[in-house]
Amino acid sequence: MATGSTDAGDPDSGITAASDSGTPDAALDGDAGTPDAGAVDSGTPDSGTPDAGMTTPDAGRRLPPPLPTYAGTCPTLVAGSTQATGRNTGFMSAGDSREFVVLIPPNYTSTKRYPVIWGYHWLNASAGSVIRDAELEEAVRQYEFIAVVPENLMNGSTKAYSFDWPFVEVMNAPKELQLFDDVLACLNQQYSVDPNHLHVFGASAGGLWTTYLSTTDKVDRVASLLSISGGLGEVTLGITWEIAWVPKPNKFPAMVVWGGSTDWLGVNFDVASRAYRDALRADNHAVITCMHTEGHKIPPFPEQADGGLKFAGFWDFFRDHPYGLPPGTTPYAGGLPASFPGYCQVVP
Repeated sequence: MATGSTDAGDPDSGITAASDSGTPDAALDGDAGTPDAGAVDSGTPDSGTPDAGMTTPDAGRRLPPPLPTYAGTCPTLVAGSTQATGRNTGFMSAGDSREFVVLIPPNYTSTKRYPVIWGYHWLNASAGSVIRDAELEEAVRQYEFIAVVPENLMNGSTKAYSFDWPFVEVMNAPKELQLFDDVLACLNQQYSVDPNHLHVFGASAGGLWTTYLSTTDKVDRVASLLSISGGLGEVTLGITWEIAWVPKPNKFPAMVVWGGSTDWLGVNFDVASRAYRDALRADNHAVITCMHTEGHKIPPFPEQADGGLKFAGFWDFFRDHPYGLPPGTTPYAGGLPASFPGYCQVVP
């Protein structure tokens, strides 16, 4: 993850996105044109009966804090079932014009409430990289959630941050954290959001940013979190930076995924991920680890039969871990679902 490197080539051959410069992936360009009919619902979300099992808290389960508000009038968000129909540009947050993709199920209706899953891309990649490699359009369709996939901030043709997200330039981290709040605020105004199901994931540089976000008060609303080759630690990459754990009152369950002793690209992700696992568990968070042996690559999850999603285990994890579970607990204590590879385990 050294400056100037990309996620293309051997180190990140499974997460390749060298051609991604913030524009939609070429393979999806054919989706450009007319947005999905009826995709955007800018009215007030229905306050009727929530979906059974998704929004009604279990007896005694903590409720999340209220979702944030936007300073001023929210722009009308664009959402669709493909990245071409869900791309937002010119969204103002912390004085910057931002770009991101909002994916919604093709059968979206305001009479249901939907989980929101936020995904951060890896170094020198784009929102399109995440949407493609995580099969996110199909995951949104099958699991019926809303996905928010931001582009990293640009200053003209130059990246605002050395590693796409400001876990090094932490003096600028409030900008990215404000975007998190602002998009959630406007999404909640215009779409039917389930506040008990806000989830975050990221890979590599995005995994490090996801880890950093989990040390801030933004994680107070997060139901569960997935770090793919992220983690804690101190590294010297031209400058010295550190992500240190900060104990959190919200004991969210976490899934920590990395590629074993060869998961290295400027950062030793093996050491960083182990440190994150241990800090979370010591702070009474439920933790599921998936340590594979492929190094700094896409985790080798098994192909699913009958058109199932390769990363069904990720989406199962988010679905099965709503906000407010008792600290340190997971419904997987008796065993992981079949969608998880054999190298995954619940940390004792």
